[in-house]
Amino acid sequence: MEKNKLDRKKFMMKEDIITTLIIILVSFIQGAAINIFYVQHSFLSGGFTGIGLLLDYAIGLPAWVTLLVLNIPACIIGLKYLSKRFIIHSFVGTIVFTVALTMTEGLSVMSQSWFAVENELIAAFVGGAIVGISGACVVRRDASLGGMDIVSCIISRISSIQMGTINIMLNVVIMILLGIVKKDVELALCSLIAAFVCNVAFNYALEGFNRTVTVFIISEEWDEIAPDVLKRMRRGVTYIPAVGAYTGAERKIVYCIVKTSELATLKRIVKSHDPVALFSIVETKEVVGRGFGALN
Repeated sequence: MEKNKLDRKKFMMKEDIITTLIIILVSFIQGAAINIFYVQHSFLSGGFTGIGLLLDYAIGLPAWVTLLVLNIPACIIGLKYLSKRFIIHSFVGTIVFTVALTMTEGLSVMSQSWFAVENELIAAFVGGAIVGISGACVVRRDASLGGMDIVSCIISRISSIQMGTINIMLNVVIMILLGIVKKDVELALCSLIAAFVCNVAFNYALEGFNRTVTVFIISEEWDEIAPDVLKRMRRGVTYIPAVGAYTGAERKIVYCIVKTSELATLKRIVKSHDPVALFSIVETKEVVGRGFGALN
């Protein structure tokens, strides 16, 4: 028993180190992207970073100050709804991202002379995509870079609405304020485009291209198919009792949840036992638990 606990602690320590390294890498990637693509055109990022940039543009208050002031209460509130591990990683992410944003400030000036992106739409699309995809890498590790991610994560887990969708709704208000402060509607709209691209990219990267599907297999050879799936794919299988409406014969439906990349293997297994088996494949929005995402 004690050995299992020690092994688990070692495993968690290894996972936490990997998560921390990813947080550091993503923080500098996002800091560079924001300073190169956003600051160059006075765009706003989403969330607390957007609020920090807005205050920086308006009154000259450094964005890192706003980030720290807003993130401390967000982390405290998050302790009530989210895991301590998530909040600790998020707090670390807040500090690292703040440092990264400050250290990469010089890139906004350097980029104007070296590789300036003059087209605002291109800057919005590229910058938004980089921030969104990289941010998903952190959230997939059950962490965040703090700020609005904590708020949207709380709302997402309560309402099951995607985090990216929540961020879009929250960021609309920030973009409207940018338009008022800068007195530039086009600037606010470009920032909104960047935020939209960021959140769409975030959602797709978070779900991944390897999505999850629920499969119902109706076959007379159910008693051979299920054990083979368990053995070869190591995926859980459930029997659902059923009765044929026409024949009145009793049978069991094989029910399982797999990744889309595993569908070809599953089809081969079923075909080897019953070439005329009936498949029903249903795309599944989210799966948490053993073998899939973490249940928080």
